[in-house]
Amino acid sequence: MSPLTAEQRVWLTAEVRFGVLATIASDGSPSLSVMWALLEPDGSVLMNTRHDRAKARHLRRDPRASLCFSDGYRYVTLKGLVRMRADPDLTDIVRLRDAYGDDYDFSGQRGQRVSLVMSVTAVLSHLRRL
Repeated sequence: MSPLTAEQRVWLTAEVRFGVLATIASDGSPSLSVMWALLEPDGSVLMNTRHDRAKARHLRRDPRASLCFSDGYRYVTLKGLVRMRADPDLTDIVRLRDAYGDDYDFSGQRGQRVSLVMSVTAVLSHLRRL
């Protein structure tokens, strides 16, 4: 069961939002990446990256992560564990691309992409305007 409330789900899915993914670098410092992300029906979050990116290396070593979505005054931050799976036929990255209204051709990256699936364990949010 997802720890997201109905209000948080609605806010996250009402419009396309870029997330900022925080991973833990090998020296223990935070590392941040702007990400395309989709909230799945089961409450997990789908992201995607190339297998050789720093965020993928960080998550292989330590799967803990946070993902923050903000519109300035309001935000939802998801905390959880990320598992990786291969995306050899680019199905997941194309889903993300289409959701974000982009037209980038990922066909040259077959076999190089991995999907990041975050199981959300905690949620922090402020959805009321100040």
